[in-house]
Amino acid sequence: MNLEDPSSSPRSLEYRLLRLLLAVRETQNPSARAELNMLLRENAEARPIMARLMVDEQALISRLREDGIVELLEPARTRRAPRIRMRWFARRPIMAMSAGILFGLFGASVLFGFGLGGRRTEKVTSLFVESFESGPAPLVTGVPQQLNQWSGDFSELVGEQQSVKPVQGTKMARVLRSDFEGKISSKRNFQGDLMRVVDVRAFTREINGGEVIMSASALFNAAPFPDTERYDGVVTLYALGELGSTEKTLLEDSLAHSYGLRPSLDRDPGTWEQANSRLQLPAGTEFVILKVSVRRWPKDKESQSSLPSPVTFAGHFVDDVRASIHVRNKTPAQRN
Repeated sequence: MNLEDPSSSPRSLEYRLLRLLLAVRETQNPSARAELNMLLRENAEARPIMARLMVDEQALISRLREDGIVELLEPARTRRAPRIRMRWFARRPIMAMSAGILFGLFGASVLFGFGLGGRRTEKVTSLFVESFESGPAPLVTGVPQQLNQWSGDFSELVGEQQSVKPVQGTKMARVLRSDFEGKISSKRNFQGDLMRVVDVRAFTREINGGEVIMSASALFNAAPFPDTERYDGVVTLYALGELGSTEKTLLEDSLAHSYGLRPSLDRDPGTWEQANSRLQLPAGTEFVILKVSVRRWPKDKESQSSLPSPVTFAGHFVDDVRASIHVRNKTPAQRN
């Protein structure tokens, strides 16, 4: 790819910037990234053009979050994903193309910000991708108390069943009930949970004035279920200063929490649907509990009190759980 443009007009400079952005986005071209940085550093005309091309990145990010498209902030996946509903982008192809350029750069740990206060850099680190292909089956003892172990409500690891196939490989997690061994709470519960403790101390202790944001996603699927029932997929993040929380105290113990919802799972076993969550980790965070849940909700005139508790899930599945850390640092402005 020839990234140079012989003309020095503003229009050709804009074209050159776009070509460099595309090279970084599509091929992870290190020479294109170096050239783009040098161009922005040494060419005063390039910086306002780039700023205009970014089209107010913070407003775009805010809109994307509102529409639940934050999976674009994740590093690019190397496989072809199953069909996942993408409403907002499907109606706006031009904006989708622009966002693909911008967020492709973010996923490559390159982020440009302009202004008198300096520039902001973002480094994205993938923590794990869980496809349930290896490792022990999740415990069924509620909130986990140790690292690298799934626990929660009654569940099992299964292969293809009820016309539902794993996203990749041969296994997926099946949520069975909305309770766990030894549960003593009398509170009615309508969701089945799988949880995992994530150690984030290596990121939060070294931030020094920046921001640490954790993002997570999961795919949900269900065998056909009656029209009178409704199920949602949920991803929740809890920031904790220490371990030891129970189901009853988890929300109270958390320094901050956030959840993302995939409302009303469809009845097509051929489609996996995605839910996402993002949480800026407050000072003092050492661990994050990532929780993925299938939740039964009343539908139409059905009352919540009429739902069974615990809920038994006839065919509801979770797969391809992903977590990553975004570290944002602000560096001083530099002058030539």
